[in-house]
Amino acid sequence: MIDEAGAVFENIAKKRGLDFKTEKRNTDYMEFGGGNKICTLKIWYDSEILKRRSFLKVQINFVESICFPFKKGWLIGLLTGKHEELEALFPEYAQYAQKIPFSIYDIREILSEKVRAILTREGTKARDFLDVYFICRQFGIKLEDMERCIVNKTNFALKLYSKYRSNLKEKTSLLDSRKLFEWGEERALLLAEIDERDFYSFLNEFQEFLKKIISNLNYRF
Repeated sequence: MIDEAGAVFENIAKKRGLDFKTEKRNTDYMEFGGGNKICTLKIWYDSEILKRRSFLKVQINFVESICFPFKKGWLIGLLTGKHEELEALFPEYAQYAQKIPFSIYDIREILSEKVRAILTREGTKARDFLDVYFICRQFGIKLEDMERCIVNKTNFALKLYSKYRSNLKEKTSLLDSRKLFEWGEERALLLAEIDERDFYSFLNEFQEFLKKIISNLNYRF
């Protein structure tokens, strides 16, 4: 499977002037982790914005616990509608304007993944807390309704990866000391203002929810 996926990405890279090769031993292009349960593909390009070589990361997870059925979604390009002048000037225009159908996670799955990442990922990122906040508010999802899925997903990850168990121990300590959430550069990068009173109120409730999740896990320290 990974050879087939690599071949597809290598073919696309050649057509688009990107840099990718199916070389499993070359970590510039392919990295395996979690006992070969996860493969990360790096497709390199020259960034006009950053003025340096950068890469697009595509991660393939071969083992996962899924709570909700996949949904059908559409990848929509930057160009929408008809642009006859562009179509006449650039033969490849249609490729960038078309909608591409593909399978996507249910938003509840994404939320559960975010919460699991907060508990098991190395380090703490404010953006994960912001994502949970925005998803709950925008989609009207109640955290307590996600408890079973989050517990199952976290137990599944802890069973597979010992480093996640170590990370959870550290996160539990930070949670107990009220130091799990700290602002990073995300605050300056926010594209829209947030209701800080509502956010901090949510944050307090969320951290209590995390303690409940931890108490229901199969692992104790």
